[in-house]
Amino acid sequence: MIHRLPFTKLFCFGRGSVLIKYSKIIPLFLALVLALSAMTGCGAMGKPHIDTADGITNILDYVSVDFNGKNGEGTAYVNVDYNGLETEMVGGEEKIKSLDDIEDLSELTKYINAVSSISLSIDKNTGLSNGDSVIVSVSYDASAAQSAGVVFGELKSKTYEVKGLKK
Repeated sequence: MIHRLPFTKLFCFGRGSVLIKYSKIIPLFLALVLALSAMTGCGAMGKPHIDTADGITNILDYVSVDFNGKNGEGTAYVNVDYNGLETEMVGGEEKIKSLDDIEDLSELTKYINAVSSISLSIDKNTGLSNGDSVIVSVSYDASAAQSAGVVFGELKSKTYEVKGLKK
C-alpha cells in the first residue's frame, strides 16, 4: 500500500502569499480517513455533500476562505477539502474501497495527477477589512482531468465576503 502524508504548501500570488492548507492523500489512504470521518460526524458542519450522481466535480465546492487579523489589516487563508474532492472525483466511498489491488495503481496515478494539477489563486489576501470581497480562482490541467475521466465543473472563480476580523 502506498501513502502520501498530509502537508501544507505556501503559494505566492501577485500581492503576497496565500497559505493553502491541504492534505493530498491517495484514495487507498482516503478510505481510512472517510471511515474515521463518518464515525466523528464529519460532514454535519457545513461540508459539501459529495454528489457523484451527476459525474461533475466542482472544485470550488471544496474551497473555503478563513479571515484572520484586525479590521483593515486582515489576511485571507484559502483552505481546500482534498479528502472530499478526491472522494467525489473517484466516484464515491464505495469506488475507493474497490481500488485495493495493485492493478488499480495506474488508475490511482491518473487521479493523483488530476488533483496535483489544481491551482488556486486569490486576488487580494492582505490589508483586508470586514465587508471587502475577495475572489478565489481555480485552474487545472484539462488533459490530466480527462485522462482520469474527471469532469470538473464550469465554475472557475468564487467571491467571498470578508468577515470576522477584529475591530
